[in-house]
Amino acid sequence: MSARFNPEGYRAMTIDGYEVTEGRFAGTYTLRGIDPADDVTFSEVVDFGGGLPRRPNDLLLRLLTLTCSLSYFKAAAPTRIEIAFPTFEFEKEYLRQLIAGGLGEFAYQNSLPDALTPDVSGPEAEKPQRVAVDEWDGDCAPLVPVGGGKDSVVTIEALKRHGLDPMLFSVNKFAPIDRCIEISGLDSLRVARSIDRRLIEVNAAGAYNGHVPVTAINSVIGLIVADANGLGPVVFSNERSSNVGNVSWMGRDVNHQWSKSIEYESLLRNTLAGYGFNPDRYFSLLRRLSESEIADRFRDCSQYFRAFISCNRPFALDPERRAASWCGYCPKCLFVFALMAPRLGRHEVESIFGRNLFADKDNRAGFEDIVGLGEHKPFECVGEYYEAAESLVSVLDDDEWRGLVLVEEFRSRRSEVETVATKHDDDSEVDYVPARYAAALGGFDG
Repeated sequence: MSARFNPEGYRAMTIDGYEVTEGRFAGTYTLRGIDPADDVTFSEVVDFGGGLPRRPNDLLLRLLTLTCSLSYFKAAAPTRIEIAFPTFEFEKEYLRQLIAGGLGEFAYQNSLPDALTPDVSGPEAEKPQRVAVDEWDGDCAPLVPVGGGKDSVVTIEALKRHGLDPMLFSVNKFAPIDRCIEISGLDSLRVARSIDRRLIEVNAAGAYNGHVPVTAINSVIGLIVADANGLGPVVFSNERSSNVGNVSWMGRDVNHQWSKSIEYESLLRNTLAGYGFNPDRYFSLLRRLSESEIADRFRDCSQYFRAFISCNRPFALDPERRAASWCGYCPKCLFVFALMAPRLGRHEVESIFGRNLFADKDNRAGFEDIVGLGEHKPFECVGEYYEAAESLVSVLDDDEWRGLVLVEEFRSRRSEVETVATKHDDDSEVDYVPARYAAALGGFDG
């Protein structure tokens, strides 16, 4: 696209529809210009490959079409969204809430508060085509999405040790994910998701850009894969810490991890129930655990120590921009380093990360942010302030970390760090884990 893209020149987005051909889903979306000559149409593609032995349920395909729309809506953030095909009111409400929560960071970063409340309209479905009897078998093997980090590893190993060997699942091909799957010894399914290249072009030409709730998209993709393969529940690994937002803005809690939170989990489960499905098709096993408690469990998964990566750089969509390992300076690297340092010891974490992140003075501001001494919680998938602060206090008390530049600097601020370590922001105990699965966490009462 050679011409400049003016987001203010678009009055609406139409969610045109979807089709599935030979295992390939395509959802179509059009930004409607004030001048019709400026209309831009996009197509999001999910190639399920051999992962669809039967045609997916059309209600789930419809839900995927709505969920994927945010990537294209945000390019202009128009005031209206028009759904071209019949939907139920609860589906429209799902989309409204998905935008309000899932695009909070995008709206904050671009100073676009009105982007969170577009008018959502479209023809009404005649009546809910509820499934009279949901033939889903919750006793079948669960489908576990693998992200390449410590959280999904803890879920995998907990289920394996409890005799609930899952089918693993991933979206697109990334080396850390493939390594973790190989170590698990379990079977897996993979799908390929690709955004329209035209979106990249309009972004370069002036469109609005920012974070979208990818976990929501992957959640619905997982539901489709599980349903088409006759599998049991889709078991995510989203923790309690993801319920805590990053910053308050215009009366809203802006949460980078909103689509991992209990709020989205509840929204999706309620939407499934609206369709007539059993909502237990979807839940997070680790919901009542903090990042610290997950790290305690990951300590026993040493076979994954050289395989897992939580840094986002190796997961860049553009293969040419992917890093081979931990970058060593992003908030996720710093948070995981701080969390694992007292649990694994200096030698082990240096081996995992390739260097000691406390030895780099350029990481000072980043560590301040994750322990609650900076401006606000970073817009990354990191845990609560108190978790990083607790770990840092433990490092300060361990002689093997003495002499490192940032350890000594934080030693001089020990009282500040200790104050943060005593503040727990989220004590929520809400979760939807069935008893059979809660038992897999070893005494964890779901």
